[in-house]
Amino acid sequence: MRNKATRLTLWLLVFICLAPTAIARERWQNSAYITQSFTEVALGSEFGQAKQVVRKWVKPIRLFVTHQVGDQALHEKLLDAHIEHLAAITGHDIKRVSSAKQANIRLFFTRESMLLPLIRQYSGKASVQHERGSVCLASIRTNAADEIVAAVIYIPVDRARRHAKLLACIVEELTQTLGLPRDSDAVFPSIFNDKTVNYLLTGLDDILLRMLYDPRMLPGTDRREILKISPHILSDLEKRGLIENATLRVKSEGALYQYF
Repeated sequence: MRNKATRLTLWLLVFICLAPTAIARERWQNSAYITQSFTEVALGSEFGQAKQVVRKWVKPIRLFVTHQVGDQALHEKLLDAHIEHLAAITGHDIKRVSSAKQANIRLFFTRESMLLPLIRQYSGKASVQHERGSVCLASIRTNAADEIVAAVIYIPVDRARRHAKLLACIVEELTQTLGLPRDSDAVFPSIFNDKTVNYLLTGLDDILLRMLYDPRMLPGTDRREILKISPHILSDLEKRGLIENATLRVKSEGALYQYF
């Protein structure tokens, strides 16, 4: 028995000593997985009615917030932190404005009882059906060139808090309006996977956003063209160390990670 215990102890010591030198890349950190994830969340729409092409903003984003509930300071603090992070990742010009007339994105912090009238007014009567079963929701509008030209985000704060998803609503809906509109259980780890507990951007999300806002990824790009373009984009990101360090970087650079 003594010899057996000794052998076991030595084995554990060797394992502990060697483990730190054998850190593997995360499962998602390969080109095929990233490309597949990109096509999952970038093409089509949540309700299957949109073209299977890339949609993104070309013009600067100007966002106006309407507060129909309390806690305005908290909501703006969370929103501003996420806007800053998205702008840093994508390199796109994203700012809040003080007038609805200046805006191409409207964001409503509202309450459940006011949600349906808002959707009818700003997204149209046909969009009301999408509210059913959603904690929060958003819609985007594109032009003939598949450029995103407008978006509306609805966050019923009382409903979101009831489901403990206020932060998730702010992060996911604003991120999706940049041009990653679909959720998918096949994409992990990601805010676009409803079966995970990721409420803040992950390393994979960071890379998906960088792919989308790479100048080579044009509005209107279809699946076949994505498969041609993505190896070049991902090779460049790999050379710069952005894929390898994505998880650590997104946590250190994202202000929301410092709050929670």
